[in-house]
Amino acid sequence: MAGHDGRRGYIYHTAVLPEYQRQGIGHRLVEAAMKALDEEGICKAALVVFKRNNQGNEFWERMGFTSRDDLMYRNRNIHDFERFDT
Repeated sequence: MAGHDGRRGYIYHTAVLPEYQRQGIGHRLVEAAMKALDEEGICKAALVVFKRNNQGNEFWERMGFTSRDDLMYRNRNIHDFERFDT
């Protein structure tokens, strides 16, 4: 899943079941997302990967995505999660 804010593209989710990995499926998914962003006039894409996700980070490196150390990723809960426990 990918989208953009008019300036920068974002890849939100990309997943391939383990038994189908290493067959070029992830590569084709990312290339399709990048092509769609390009067709929207977007020149740069970003994504978030957990540091501990070695396999994912290796994949994104192979796809040409570089890491940045000049940003701090932040988030905030909108509500307490317990509110949805039933």
